[in-house]
Amino acid sequence: MKSTFTGGATGAMLLFTVSGMLASALGVRQYDKLSTDMAWTISADMSAGQVITPEFLKQQRIDQDAIDGTIQNPRQLMGKTLQVNKSGGSAVFARDLKQPEKKSLSHAIPPGRVLYTLDHLQKGLPYGQLGDGDRFDVIVKSRNGVRTVARDVQLIGINHPAAVKAEANGLKNMLMPKNKQAQSQAGISLVVAVRPSDVYPLASISASDRVSMIFHSAYDLAQGTQQNIDPKQRFRQVEMVAGVQRSSVRVFN
Repeated sequence: MKSTFTGGATGAMLLFTVSGMLASALGVRQYDKLSTDMAWTISADMSAGQVITPEFLKQQRIDQDAIDGTIQNPRQLMGKTLQVNKSGGSAVFARDLKQPEKKSLSHAIPPGRVLYTLDHLQKGLPYGQLGDGDRFDVIVKSRNGVRTVARDVQLIGINHPAAVKAEANGLKNMLMPKNKQAQSQAGISLVVAVRPSDVYPLASISASDRVSMIFHSAYDLAQGTQQNIDPKQRFRQVEMVAGVQRSSVRVFN
């Protein structure tokens, strides 16, 4: 004898089936959220030597185990060059990126210049705010007056004195801001690129001289201009002739 299902029974079975499918889908989605995380990945296959640009990055969920050790700051990925092939959907490790070549100190010296270490520096200058490429003039005040020793000096780096033992004041230095550390340390010298003709005038600075640095604006340098700090000349040389003898005197304006 054949059994027949009533309409109510058929509806109940359909409801049970649909409920089971929904529960299964929700379970899969919940498991996916627990086992995956949003991550920055490569959007398409890339070859070694290619540069990562915004269109090659996307966010998607990947296994948590695959995220460990990867770079998840997009700013650290933009403009970097791959040194391995990467498939779409994979995250990027630091080892996947080409590291910049380390150059010797001589490569930092602009053409036509030499490297010089400038000490006897003025007090109160915020050395922590100085950056590579800053330009300045050096003037010296001594018993004989004020003179310009070097012009358009370019900063290459700051040479800090040897660190004091950690047990003495290492904790103090670690807690101090970088700019405060630079100001508090005695014996700081600047590594600068100068014209060869400025080497001996700089070397002639004595410990009793007062050294001042006049920094130039980055905006002026970008426009190809530079402010002149030379004082206005208030005299002119006049040649005096008396018979066969000649002499030169200053006539002030």
